[in-house]
Amino acid sequence: MDFINNFTKETKPEDVSERIHQNRVNQKREIIKTAFNIFAKKGYYKTTLEDIASEMGITRAALYRYFSSKNELLFNCYKVVFDYWLEKLEQPKSIQDPQTRLTKMLEAHILLFLEDFPFSIPTLSSDESSPPEYKDQIINFKKAIVEPYLLCLREWRIKNPDQLKSIDDKIIINTLFSTANSVPLWWDSKSDPKLVVKQVVSILMDGIQKNH
Repeated sequence: MDFINNFTKETKPEDVSERIHQNRVNQKREIIKTAFNIFAKKGYYKTTLEDIASEMGITRAALYRYFSSKNELLFNCYKVVFDYWLEKLEQPKSIQDPQTRLTKMLEAHILLFLEDFPFSIPTLSSDESSPPEYKDQIINFKKAIVEPYLLCLREWRIKNPDQLKSIDDKIIINTLFSTANSVPLWWDSKSDPKLVVKQVVSILMDGIQKNH
């Protein structure tokens, strides 16, 4: 998860040296990486800050220098995933054809969780584990993820007015996301992830285009 380094940046305080600041940022990155793995293995509620601190070889008190609570740490895990996800969704934006763009977005969506965040889905897909004090921010993250998909569907309907007439956007989005998010739960980690993704997305896109 080396790419996490690109999404855990902080502005350096004026009264802190560059070396100290960089050490702090690096340590926060390592804590987030460790949290991802332990949350996935034990579940959010069964994981304690002591578990994370012990895995890193530091004390709980040392961990509190970087995160004030387990909820704050979980929120930072959310933020890393959503920031990275949004960047992935930027890449197909130049594709004019909405069906092709939607296909590429779905492929990137699933690969994100197969290759980059293979252990994050059980925690991040559970609304019950969403930190309540960060609920509004997480809702905004999710809206930002959904919007490019809705835009594709709107353009698709304009380009092909006879298609998608009988399917509500909400049904399409929820079906796409629930299927895409389930792939990491059943993938055997042995078969080629890119091939698996192409086959899953092909089934989804064929299903959408046949139901009109």
